Amino acid sequence: MDAFISHSSKNGAAARRLEKLLEAEGLGVWLDDSEIRLGVLLDSELQSSIRECRTFVLLWSKPAAASRWVNSEWLTAFHLDRLILPCVLDETRLPQCLQNSVYLNLRRVGQEEAKRLARQIRDAGDSATPVAPLMRAESPELSGAIATIAAQQQELGDALGLRKLDEATKIQASLDEAMQDARERWPLDPMIVNLDGYHLKNAYMLAHWEAIQAGRAPRDPLLDQAEWRFVETLSIDPTDPSALNGLGSILLFERDLQAAEFFIKAAIRAAQRQGMASYPAAEQDLALVRRFQPHPASG
Repeated sequence: MDAFISHSSKNGAAARRLEKLLEAEGLGVWLDDSEIRLGVLLDSELQSSIRECRTFVLLWSKPAAASRWVNSEWLTAFHLDRLILPCVLDETRLPQCLQNSVYLNLRRVGQEEAKRLARQIRDAGDSATPVAPLMRAESPELSGAIATIAAQQQELGDALGLRKLDEATKIQASLDEAMQDARERWPLDPMIVNLDGYHLKNAYMLAHWEAIQAGRAPRDPLLDQAEWRFVETLSIDPTDPSALNGLGSILLFERDLQAAEFFIKAAIRAAQRQGMASYPAAEQDLALVRRFQPHPASG
């Protein structure tokens, strides 16, 4: 197939019109309707469909930005080395990492716009998606806060690993104020956003420890909040191993095992590319996914 079209169901009419116009140009198109099906986030069929398409057409809009389906799909396309072709439907800003990409204005989905997009699809070849470089600076105060919070979160994880719940609960309580201060002082810093995702995840684990151990992890707004914090981090730097693994671990709690496996494996590969000899936390999470999933998804 030539192109995979990802869209919010609220932009379904524009997506279907674009599909017909691209097919009239002689292109093979796969139109995603996973959000309409309300199935799992990223099943093996959807992964295969993205992999088998040369390009990934991202219909971006306010509803798309708020859609966990659309965000999981463009992140999947990125980690499958597919070229992402952003098409904006309104004034909503693209994910920061894609803001250097050449995008097509599709506020009106007409024949002329479809022809231009068809040319981009044909010319794409096997190129992957270029991303905007991450340019950030840390003050000594920010560096100190990041180091302190990360160290305490590591201590909390170690305590949970030893089933020392009282100790983990105390560490989490001591982190509440530090995390709140960091959110207020550096609300846009991606490392603070990522640490906040882990803080929310840890709060969920402590609140529902017994249910999690019994295989009955409940739904909780904490999971949704943590997931969006990791997606926010990845919209800035989609190669961040910690955010990729954090997203995968949240999906594990949500029993979306194929999506969890995909992003945890992406975290391990990203860590390797960045020179890390191993990523024990992600490897442990991957082992958990495979324990509960008889037929692991590819990716």
